[in-house]
Amino acid sequence: RTQSCSRARCCWSARARALAAGGRPRRAMSFADSLTKIVASKQAELGDRERLAAKWPVYESKLLDQAVQIFKRRCLREAESQKCEATVSFEVVSREIEDFPKRVLTDSTYFVDSWGEGLGAESWFYSVRGIEASWSPGAPVLFAEVLQAMLPKFVDRVKALGFSSCHHEAGTWKVTVTWPSPDEDGQPPAKKKRRERE
Repeated sequence: RTQSCSRARCCWSARARALAAGGRPRRAMSFADSLTKIVASKQAELGDRERLAAKWPVYESKLLDQAVQIFKRRCLREAESQKCEATVSFEVVSREIEDFPKRVLTDSTYFVDSWGEGLGAESWFYSVRGIEASWSPGAPVLFAEVLQAMLPKFVDRVKALGFSSCHHEAGTWKVTVTWPSPDEDGQPPAKKKRRERE
């Protein structure tokens, strides 16, 4: 009986100390509590993925800006040769961009070797596939996938330059544009301007 009283006083004393410290007696985690913990962990994981995914569009936009400038230089070269159209490969343009993801050839297939500016494959993956998609660390990314995801955005930017026509040749990386000829109505430029003044 004396031992029972002693244990009771000990338990009461521990409870009293916990309450005095502003805490509550600990209880075993219920199944519902474990589910809440899982939800919180998943939310934190998705938050991390969102932050990773947000990095790629910013970097991609810089790459596309540079790609458009290279494309414009190609068109200027064609115009100086008295041509009114140009066909340029987006894949070839990408090689001239210093910060573009680097490729490596493995078993006759090009994979992304490095991404640049501290980026990793996760940033590209979650940006393109969505944060709910499952990423396997270390999984290789096809270089063609990166190009394919960027190509429509590149074409949209080229279209905004005001060409007479702009189209992507299906099954290739080529983009063809045309612009008006100075004498497309069959008149020399000087006669055309004189007629417009009249």
